[in-house]
Amino acid sequence: MFAWSKILGLASVVVATGLLGMVAFDVPYFKSVYFLRIDLGNGTATTASANQTSPFVDLGALGFCTDLKDSNGLQCSPPHIGYSLSEASQFLNGTLPPALAAAVVTVSSALTKVLVLHIVAFGIALVSLAFALLAFIGIPIVDRCSSCFCGFAGAAAFAVFVFDIAFFEIIKLRVNQEGHPGTAIMGNAVYLTLLAWLFLFVTPIMFLIGRCCACCMLRK
Repeated sequence: MFAWSKILGLASVVVATGLLGMVAFDVPYFKSVYFLRIDLGNGTATTASANQTSPFVDLGALGFCTDLKDSNGLQCSPPHIGYSLSEASQFLNGTLPPALAAAVVTVSSALTKVLVLHIVAFGIALVSLAFALLAFIGIPIVDRCSSCFCGFAGAAAFAVFVFDIAFFEIIKLRVNQEGHPGTAIMGNAVYLTLLAWLFLFVTPIMFLIGRCCACCMLRK
């Protein structure tokens, strides 16, 4: 019979790994998940594409998607590590809007390459999930290491969350300094990363409770 602590611990790792997977392969794959939205109109950007009435650009880990509210609809860049928003010029008939041009200066390919850390965090979470599954089965050696790997995955998730905040603040500051219509809105991928970290944070506690309960039962 499995302890509830192990069941809850495994469930939290599964959820956290799924969340990090969505974030790692967000825009341009999962088009509703993004790190940052740059509104190109009157600064009324929202987090729901269905309610977005002005042109916008959504930034992801491996690319971006833009909807200029013309007949072309939503268009996305090819997925690759380290992209530049200057690539958005292929979707425009003319020069880049001021808000987007300001962001291009900030969002260089060097900065967006760091977003690949989300894929690294997802890989670490997959390893911790494998150890959590083995610990759930009851392999003694793995059971002792599962908490360490979950904690390592949690540290990686927290690190990329901190970078996401810095990434957002840098671009928002640059766009606002231009003084043109347009603004930067934090995307849902940042909150998903935070939620994944919280799940990974409580997982080692669950496994520790399970081991303590098992020791108490053996003593009895």
